[in-house]
Amino acid sequence: MGLAFMKRKRRQERPAPEPAVDRGRFNEYYPRVFAYARSCVGGEVQAQEIALKAFTRAYIRAARRDESEFRAVLFRQARRLCRPLLTENAVTDEGSLSHREREVLSLVFDAGLTRAEIAKLFGIRMETVADLLMSGMRKLNEQTSPAVAAAYLRLA
Repeated sequence: MGLAFMKRKRRQERPAPEPAVDRGRFNEYYPRVFAYARSCVGGEVQAQEIALKAFTRAYIRAARRDESEFRAVLFRQARRLCRPLLTENAVTDEGSLSHREREVLSLVFDAGLTRAEIAKLFGIRMETVADLLMSGMRKLNEQTSPAVAAAYLRLA
């Protein structure tokens, strides 16, 4: 028997590692991942499923890594799970937010990611993230009437 065969056999005999449950990380990041997923898919049930799947995948891939790497893996998984649903829920109105603008706004305000983290997650420059953020905020500002804003502030 060859050495490669023996290594393969040993790997097959080992049980798959269980994702370690880290309640601190879960309690810290679950609300953020859930809010991001809900902004992408619209429904709470789908958002819960996406958040839980993203955590499971992140624990398997990066449980022992430092906080910033774990967070990057977690949101990358959430984004991958949301991506097919983003195209289904596309809005074609010219004055409304694009997919990327909506995603950037959600990652900044719901998930609390920095521009640098979003740039790394998307694989784009930080300046592009800033442009998407500003154009999204400008569109939201144009769409929001003063009466709606006042009513919102009274409810909050």
